[in-house]
Amino acid sequence: MNTLSKVKEWLSVQKHLYFLFGLLFIIPNCVLFITDPMPVTIGIASITIPLAIGLGVLLLLRKPGIIVWVLLPKVILDGGQLVLLHLFGESVIAVDMFLNLTSSNVSEASELLGNIFLVIIRVFLLYTLPTLCLAAYSVKVKDHLPDVFRKKWGKISLLLFIVGALSGSLSFLQGHVFSVKKDIYPMNALYNLYFAFDKANRNKNYHLTSADFTFNASKPVQVDNNREIYVLVVGETARAMEWSLYGYERETSPRMDKLPGLVYFKDAITQSNNTHKSVPIILSAASAEDYDILYQKKSIITAFKEAGFHTVAIVNQKLTGSLISTFYREADTYIDMSVFHAGSYLTSSHDDAILPYLQKEVDDAESNLFIVLHTYGSHFNYSERYPKEFAFYTPDKSDRIRVTCKSKLRNAYDNSILFTDYVLSEIVRILEKSGACSSMLYLSDHGEDIFDDARARYLHASPIPTYYQLHIPYLLWFSDSYQRGYPGKYRQALEHKALPVSTNSVFHTMLDLAGIETKEADPSLALTNEAFIVRSRMYLDDHDDPIPFWKVGLKKLDFEMMNKWNISYDDE
Repeated sequence: MNTLSKVKEWLSVQKHLYFLFGLLFIIPNCVLFITDPMPVTIGIASITIPLAIGLGVLLLLRKPGIIVWVLLPKVILDGGQLVLLHLFGESVIAVDMFLNLTSSNVSEASELLGNIFLVIIRVFLLYTLPTLCLAAYSVKVKDHLPDVFRKKWGKISLLLFIVGALSGSLSFLQGHVFSVKKDIYPMNALYNLYFAFDKANRNKNYHLTSADFTFNASKPVQVDNNREIYVLVVGETARAMEWSLYGYERETSPRMDKLPGLVYFKDAITQSNNTHKSVPIILSAASAEDYDILYQKKSIITAFKEAGFHTVAIVNQKLTGSLISTFYREADTYIDMSVFHAGSYLTSSHDDAILPYLQKEVDDAESNLFIVLHTYGSHFNYSERYPKEFAFYTPDKSDRIRVTCKSKLRNAYDNSILFTDYVLSEIVRILEKSGACSSMLYLSDHGEDIFDDARARYLHASPIPTYYQLHIPYLLWFSDSYQRGYPGKYRQALEHKALPVSTNSVFHTMLDLAGIETKEADPSLALTNEAFIVRSRMYLDDHDDPIPFWKVGLKKLDFEMMNKWNISYDDE
């Protein structure tokens, strides 16, 4: 009898298939046990409880393969979890990842899926498909699980469950509070899915929960005989370490390097590595410390509008299903660049396409102006983010995300920063030409991993961030007219440029720049105000709870990079 025949004969016994299915069901748990830092007691519970439940459920019918097909959603979820573990090396499927399914546009999704397609196929061929084929074979074979066997293993599975529960309950000895919905896969993934649905519903109802809110904003002081223009540029996926302005060896920001009136903040950290969370913090009074006020209060656009500014939002991304787009629609003028397809629905315009619309708004408006520009920045696929004439670092074309393509990916990424530098310089040129008292604030929503170290991490939005996703560029430019009109603001920005800051300062800094008064403004968070104070910087975790950013699960490699780039954190 050859080997194949022996395997087929072995698989024709339902008892063997029963144990095999039990093991297949806990593969994600075993990987998480190895990759995720957790107390030993939780680790034991994280395997024994799911194993006990799986073994018990498989006994409900005499052909366990039928149960596997009934649990098809779990098999699919397991496949997704294994893809995630392949990409990021740790953590359960996060709330933010479920939300990203609804907030990513077609272009982003197609670019990402196209480059992780091989990972998905690999998991499907090695896990999902074999599991389902074995389940179909279990249904087909004549053998059944004997009743005696089912009773015996029913008792054993109950015993395993008790052992797991006891182990979990002892986790307090290691300083951990055991929680099934947070510590045990797939219950934690399902809880995250529920949390994502609840949050999506809160986003959907924002217009109702914030309907009665008002800033009561005013602007008591105006520069004599001159209108004022303030521009907030929301960048995408740019990391500070890749700007020559911050000390990068390549000349990626030559225009900003030499720009008069520019102040850049060296130690700036994002409060989230997800666009759908970091940008609302940028655009509102919310922060990681009090994120829930996001749903009761309106955005910075409404604050400027109440203070008498004509407000404009020009957006070069399709922010589908996102609270961000709701904020932008509060503007007097909202221009969605994504409706102007650049060749196909799967591509986007380069960020310089924003400039003619900015110029028109500056030329047409006679009143004070507040303009938000949301760029595509350095979002993957990097080589699609800039015109050919900005392909300074080559080769820059890579058809896939792989460690072996790191050099090409970094070249393309650096070219995208070089192009961002150009776009920012053109925005400044338009403001200078207007003769208005003007200022521009630019920052990125988060950074990016690009195979930077031995972990071989890439992209962003991982459940546990890295230094590369946290450290962002944060720039303030002041026109000559602004420096003359509000000399104290410029001076304060210079005094604060070396201090640790985070993205929750933007709302308060923009209001302070424009001299807007409202009860929602906090001078201690405004980088241009003498009342600014340094505070512990928080990160918004997956369940929207604030934690110190250095306690989010950063590794030794991250702390080495933070020390290299002089990022402040509490090392106690």
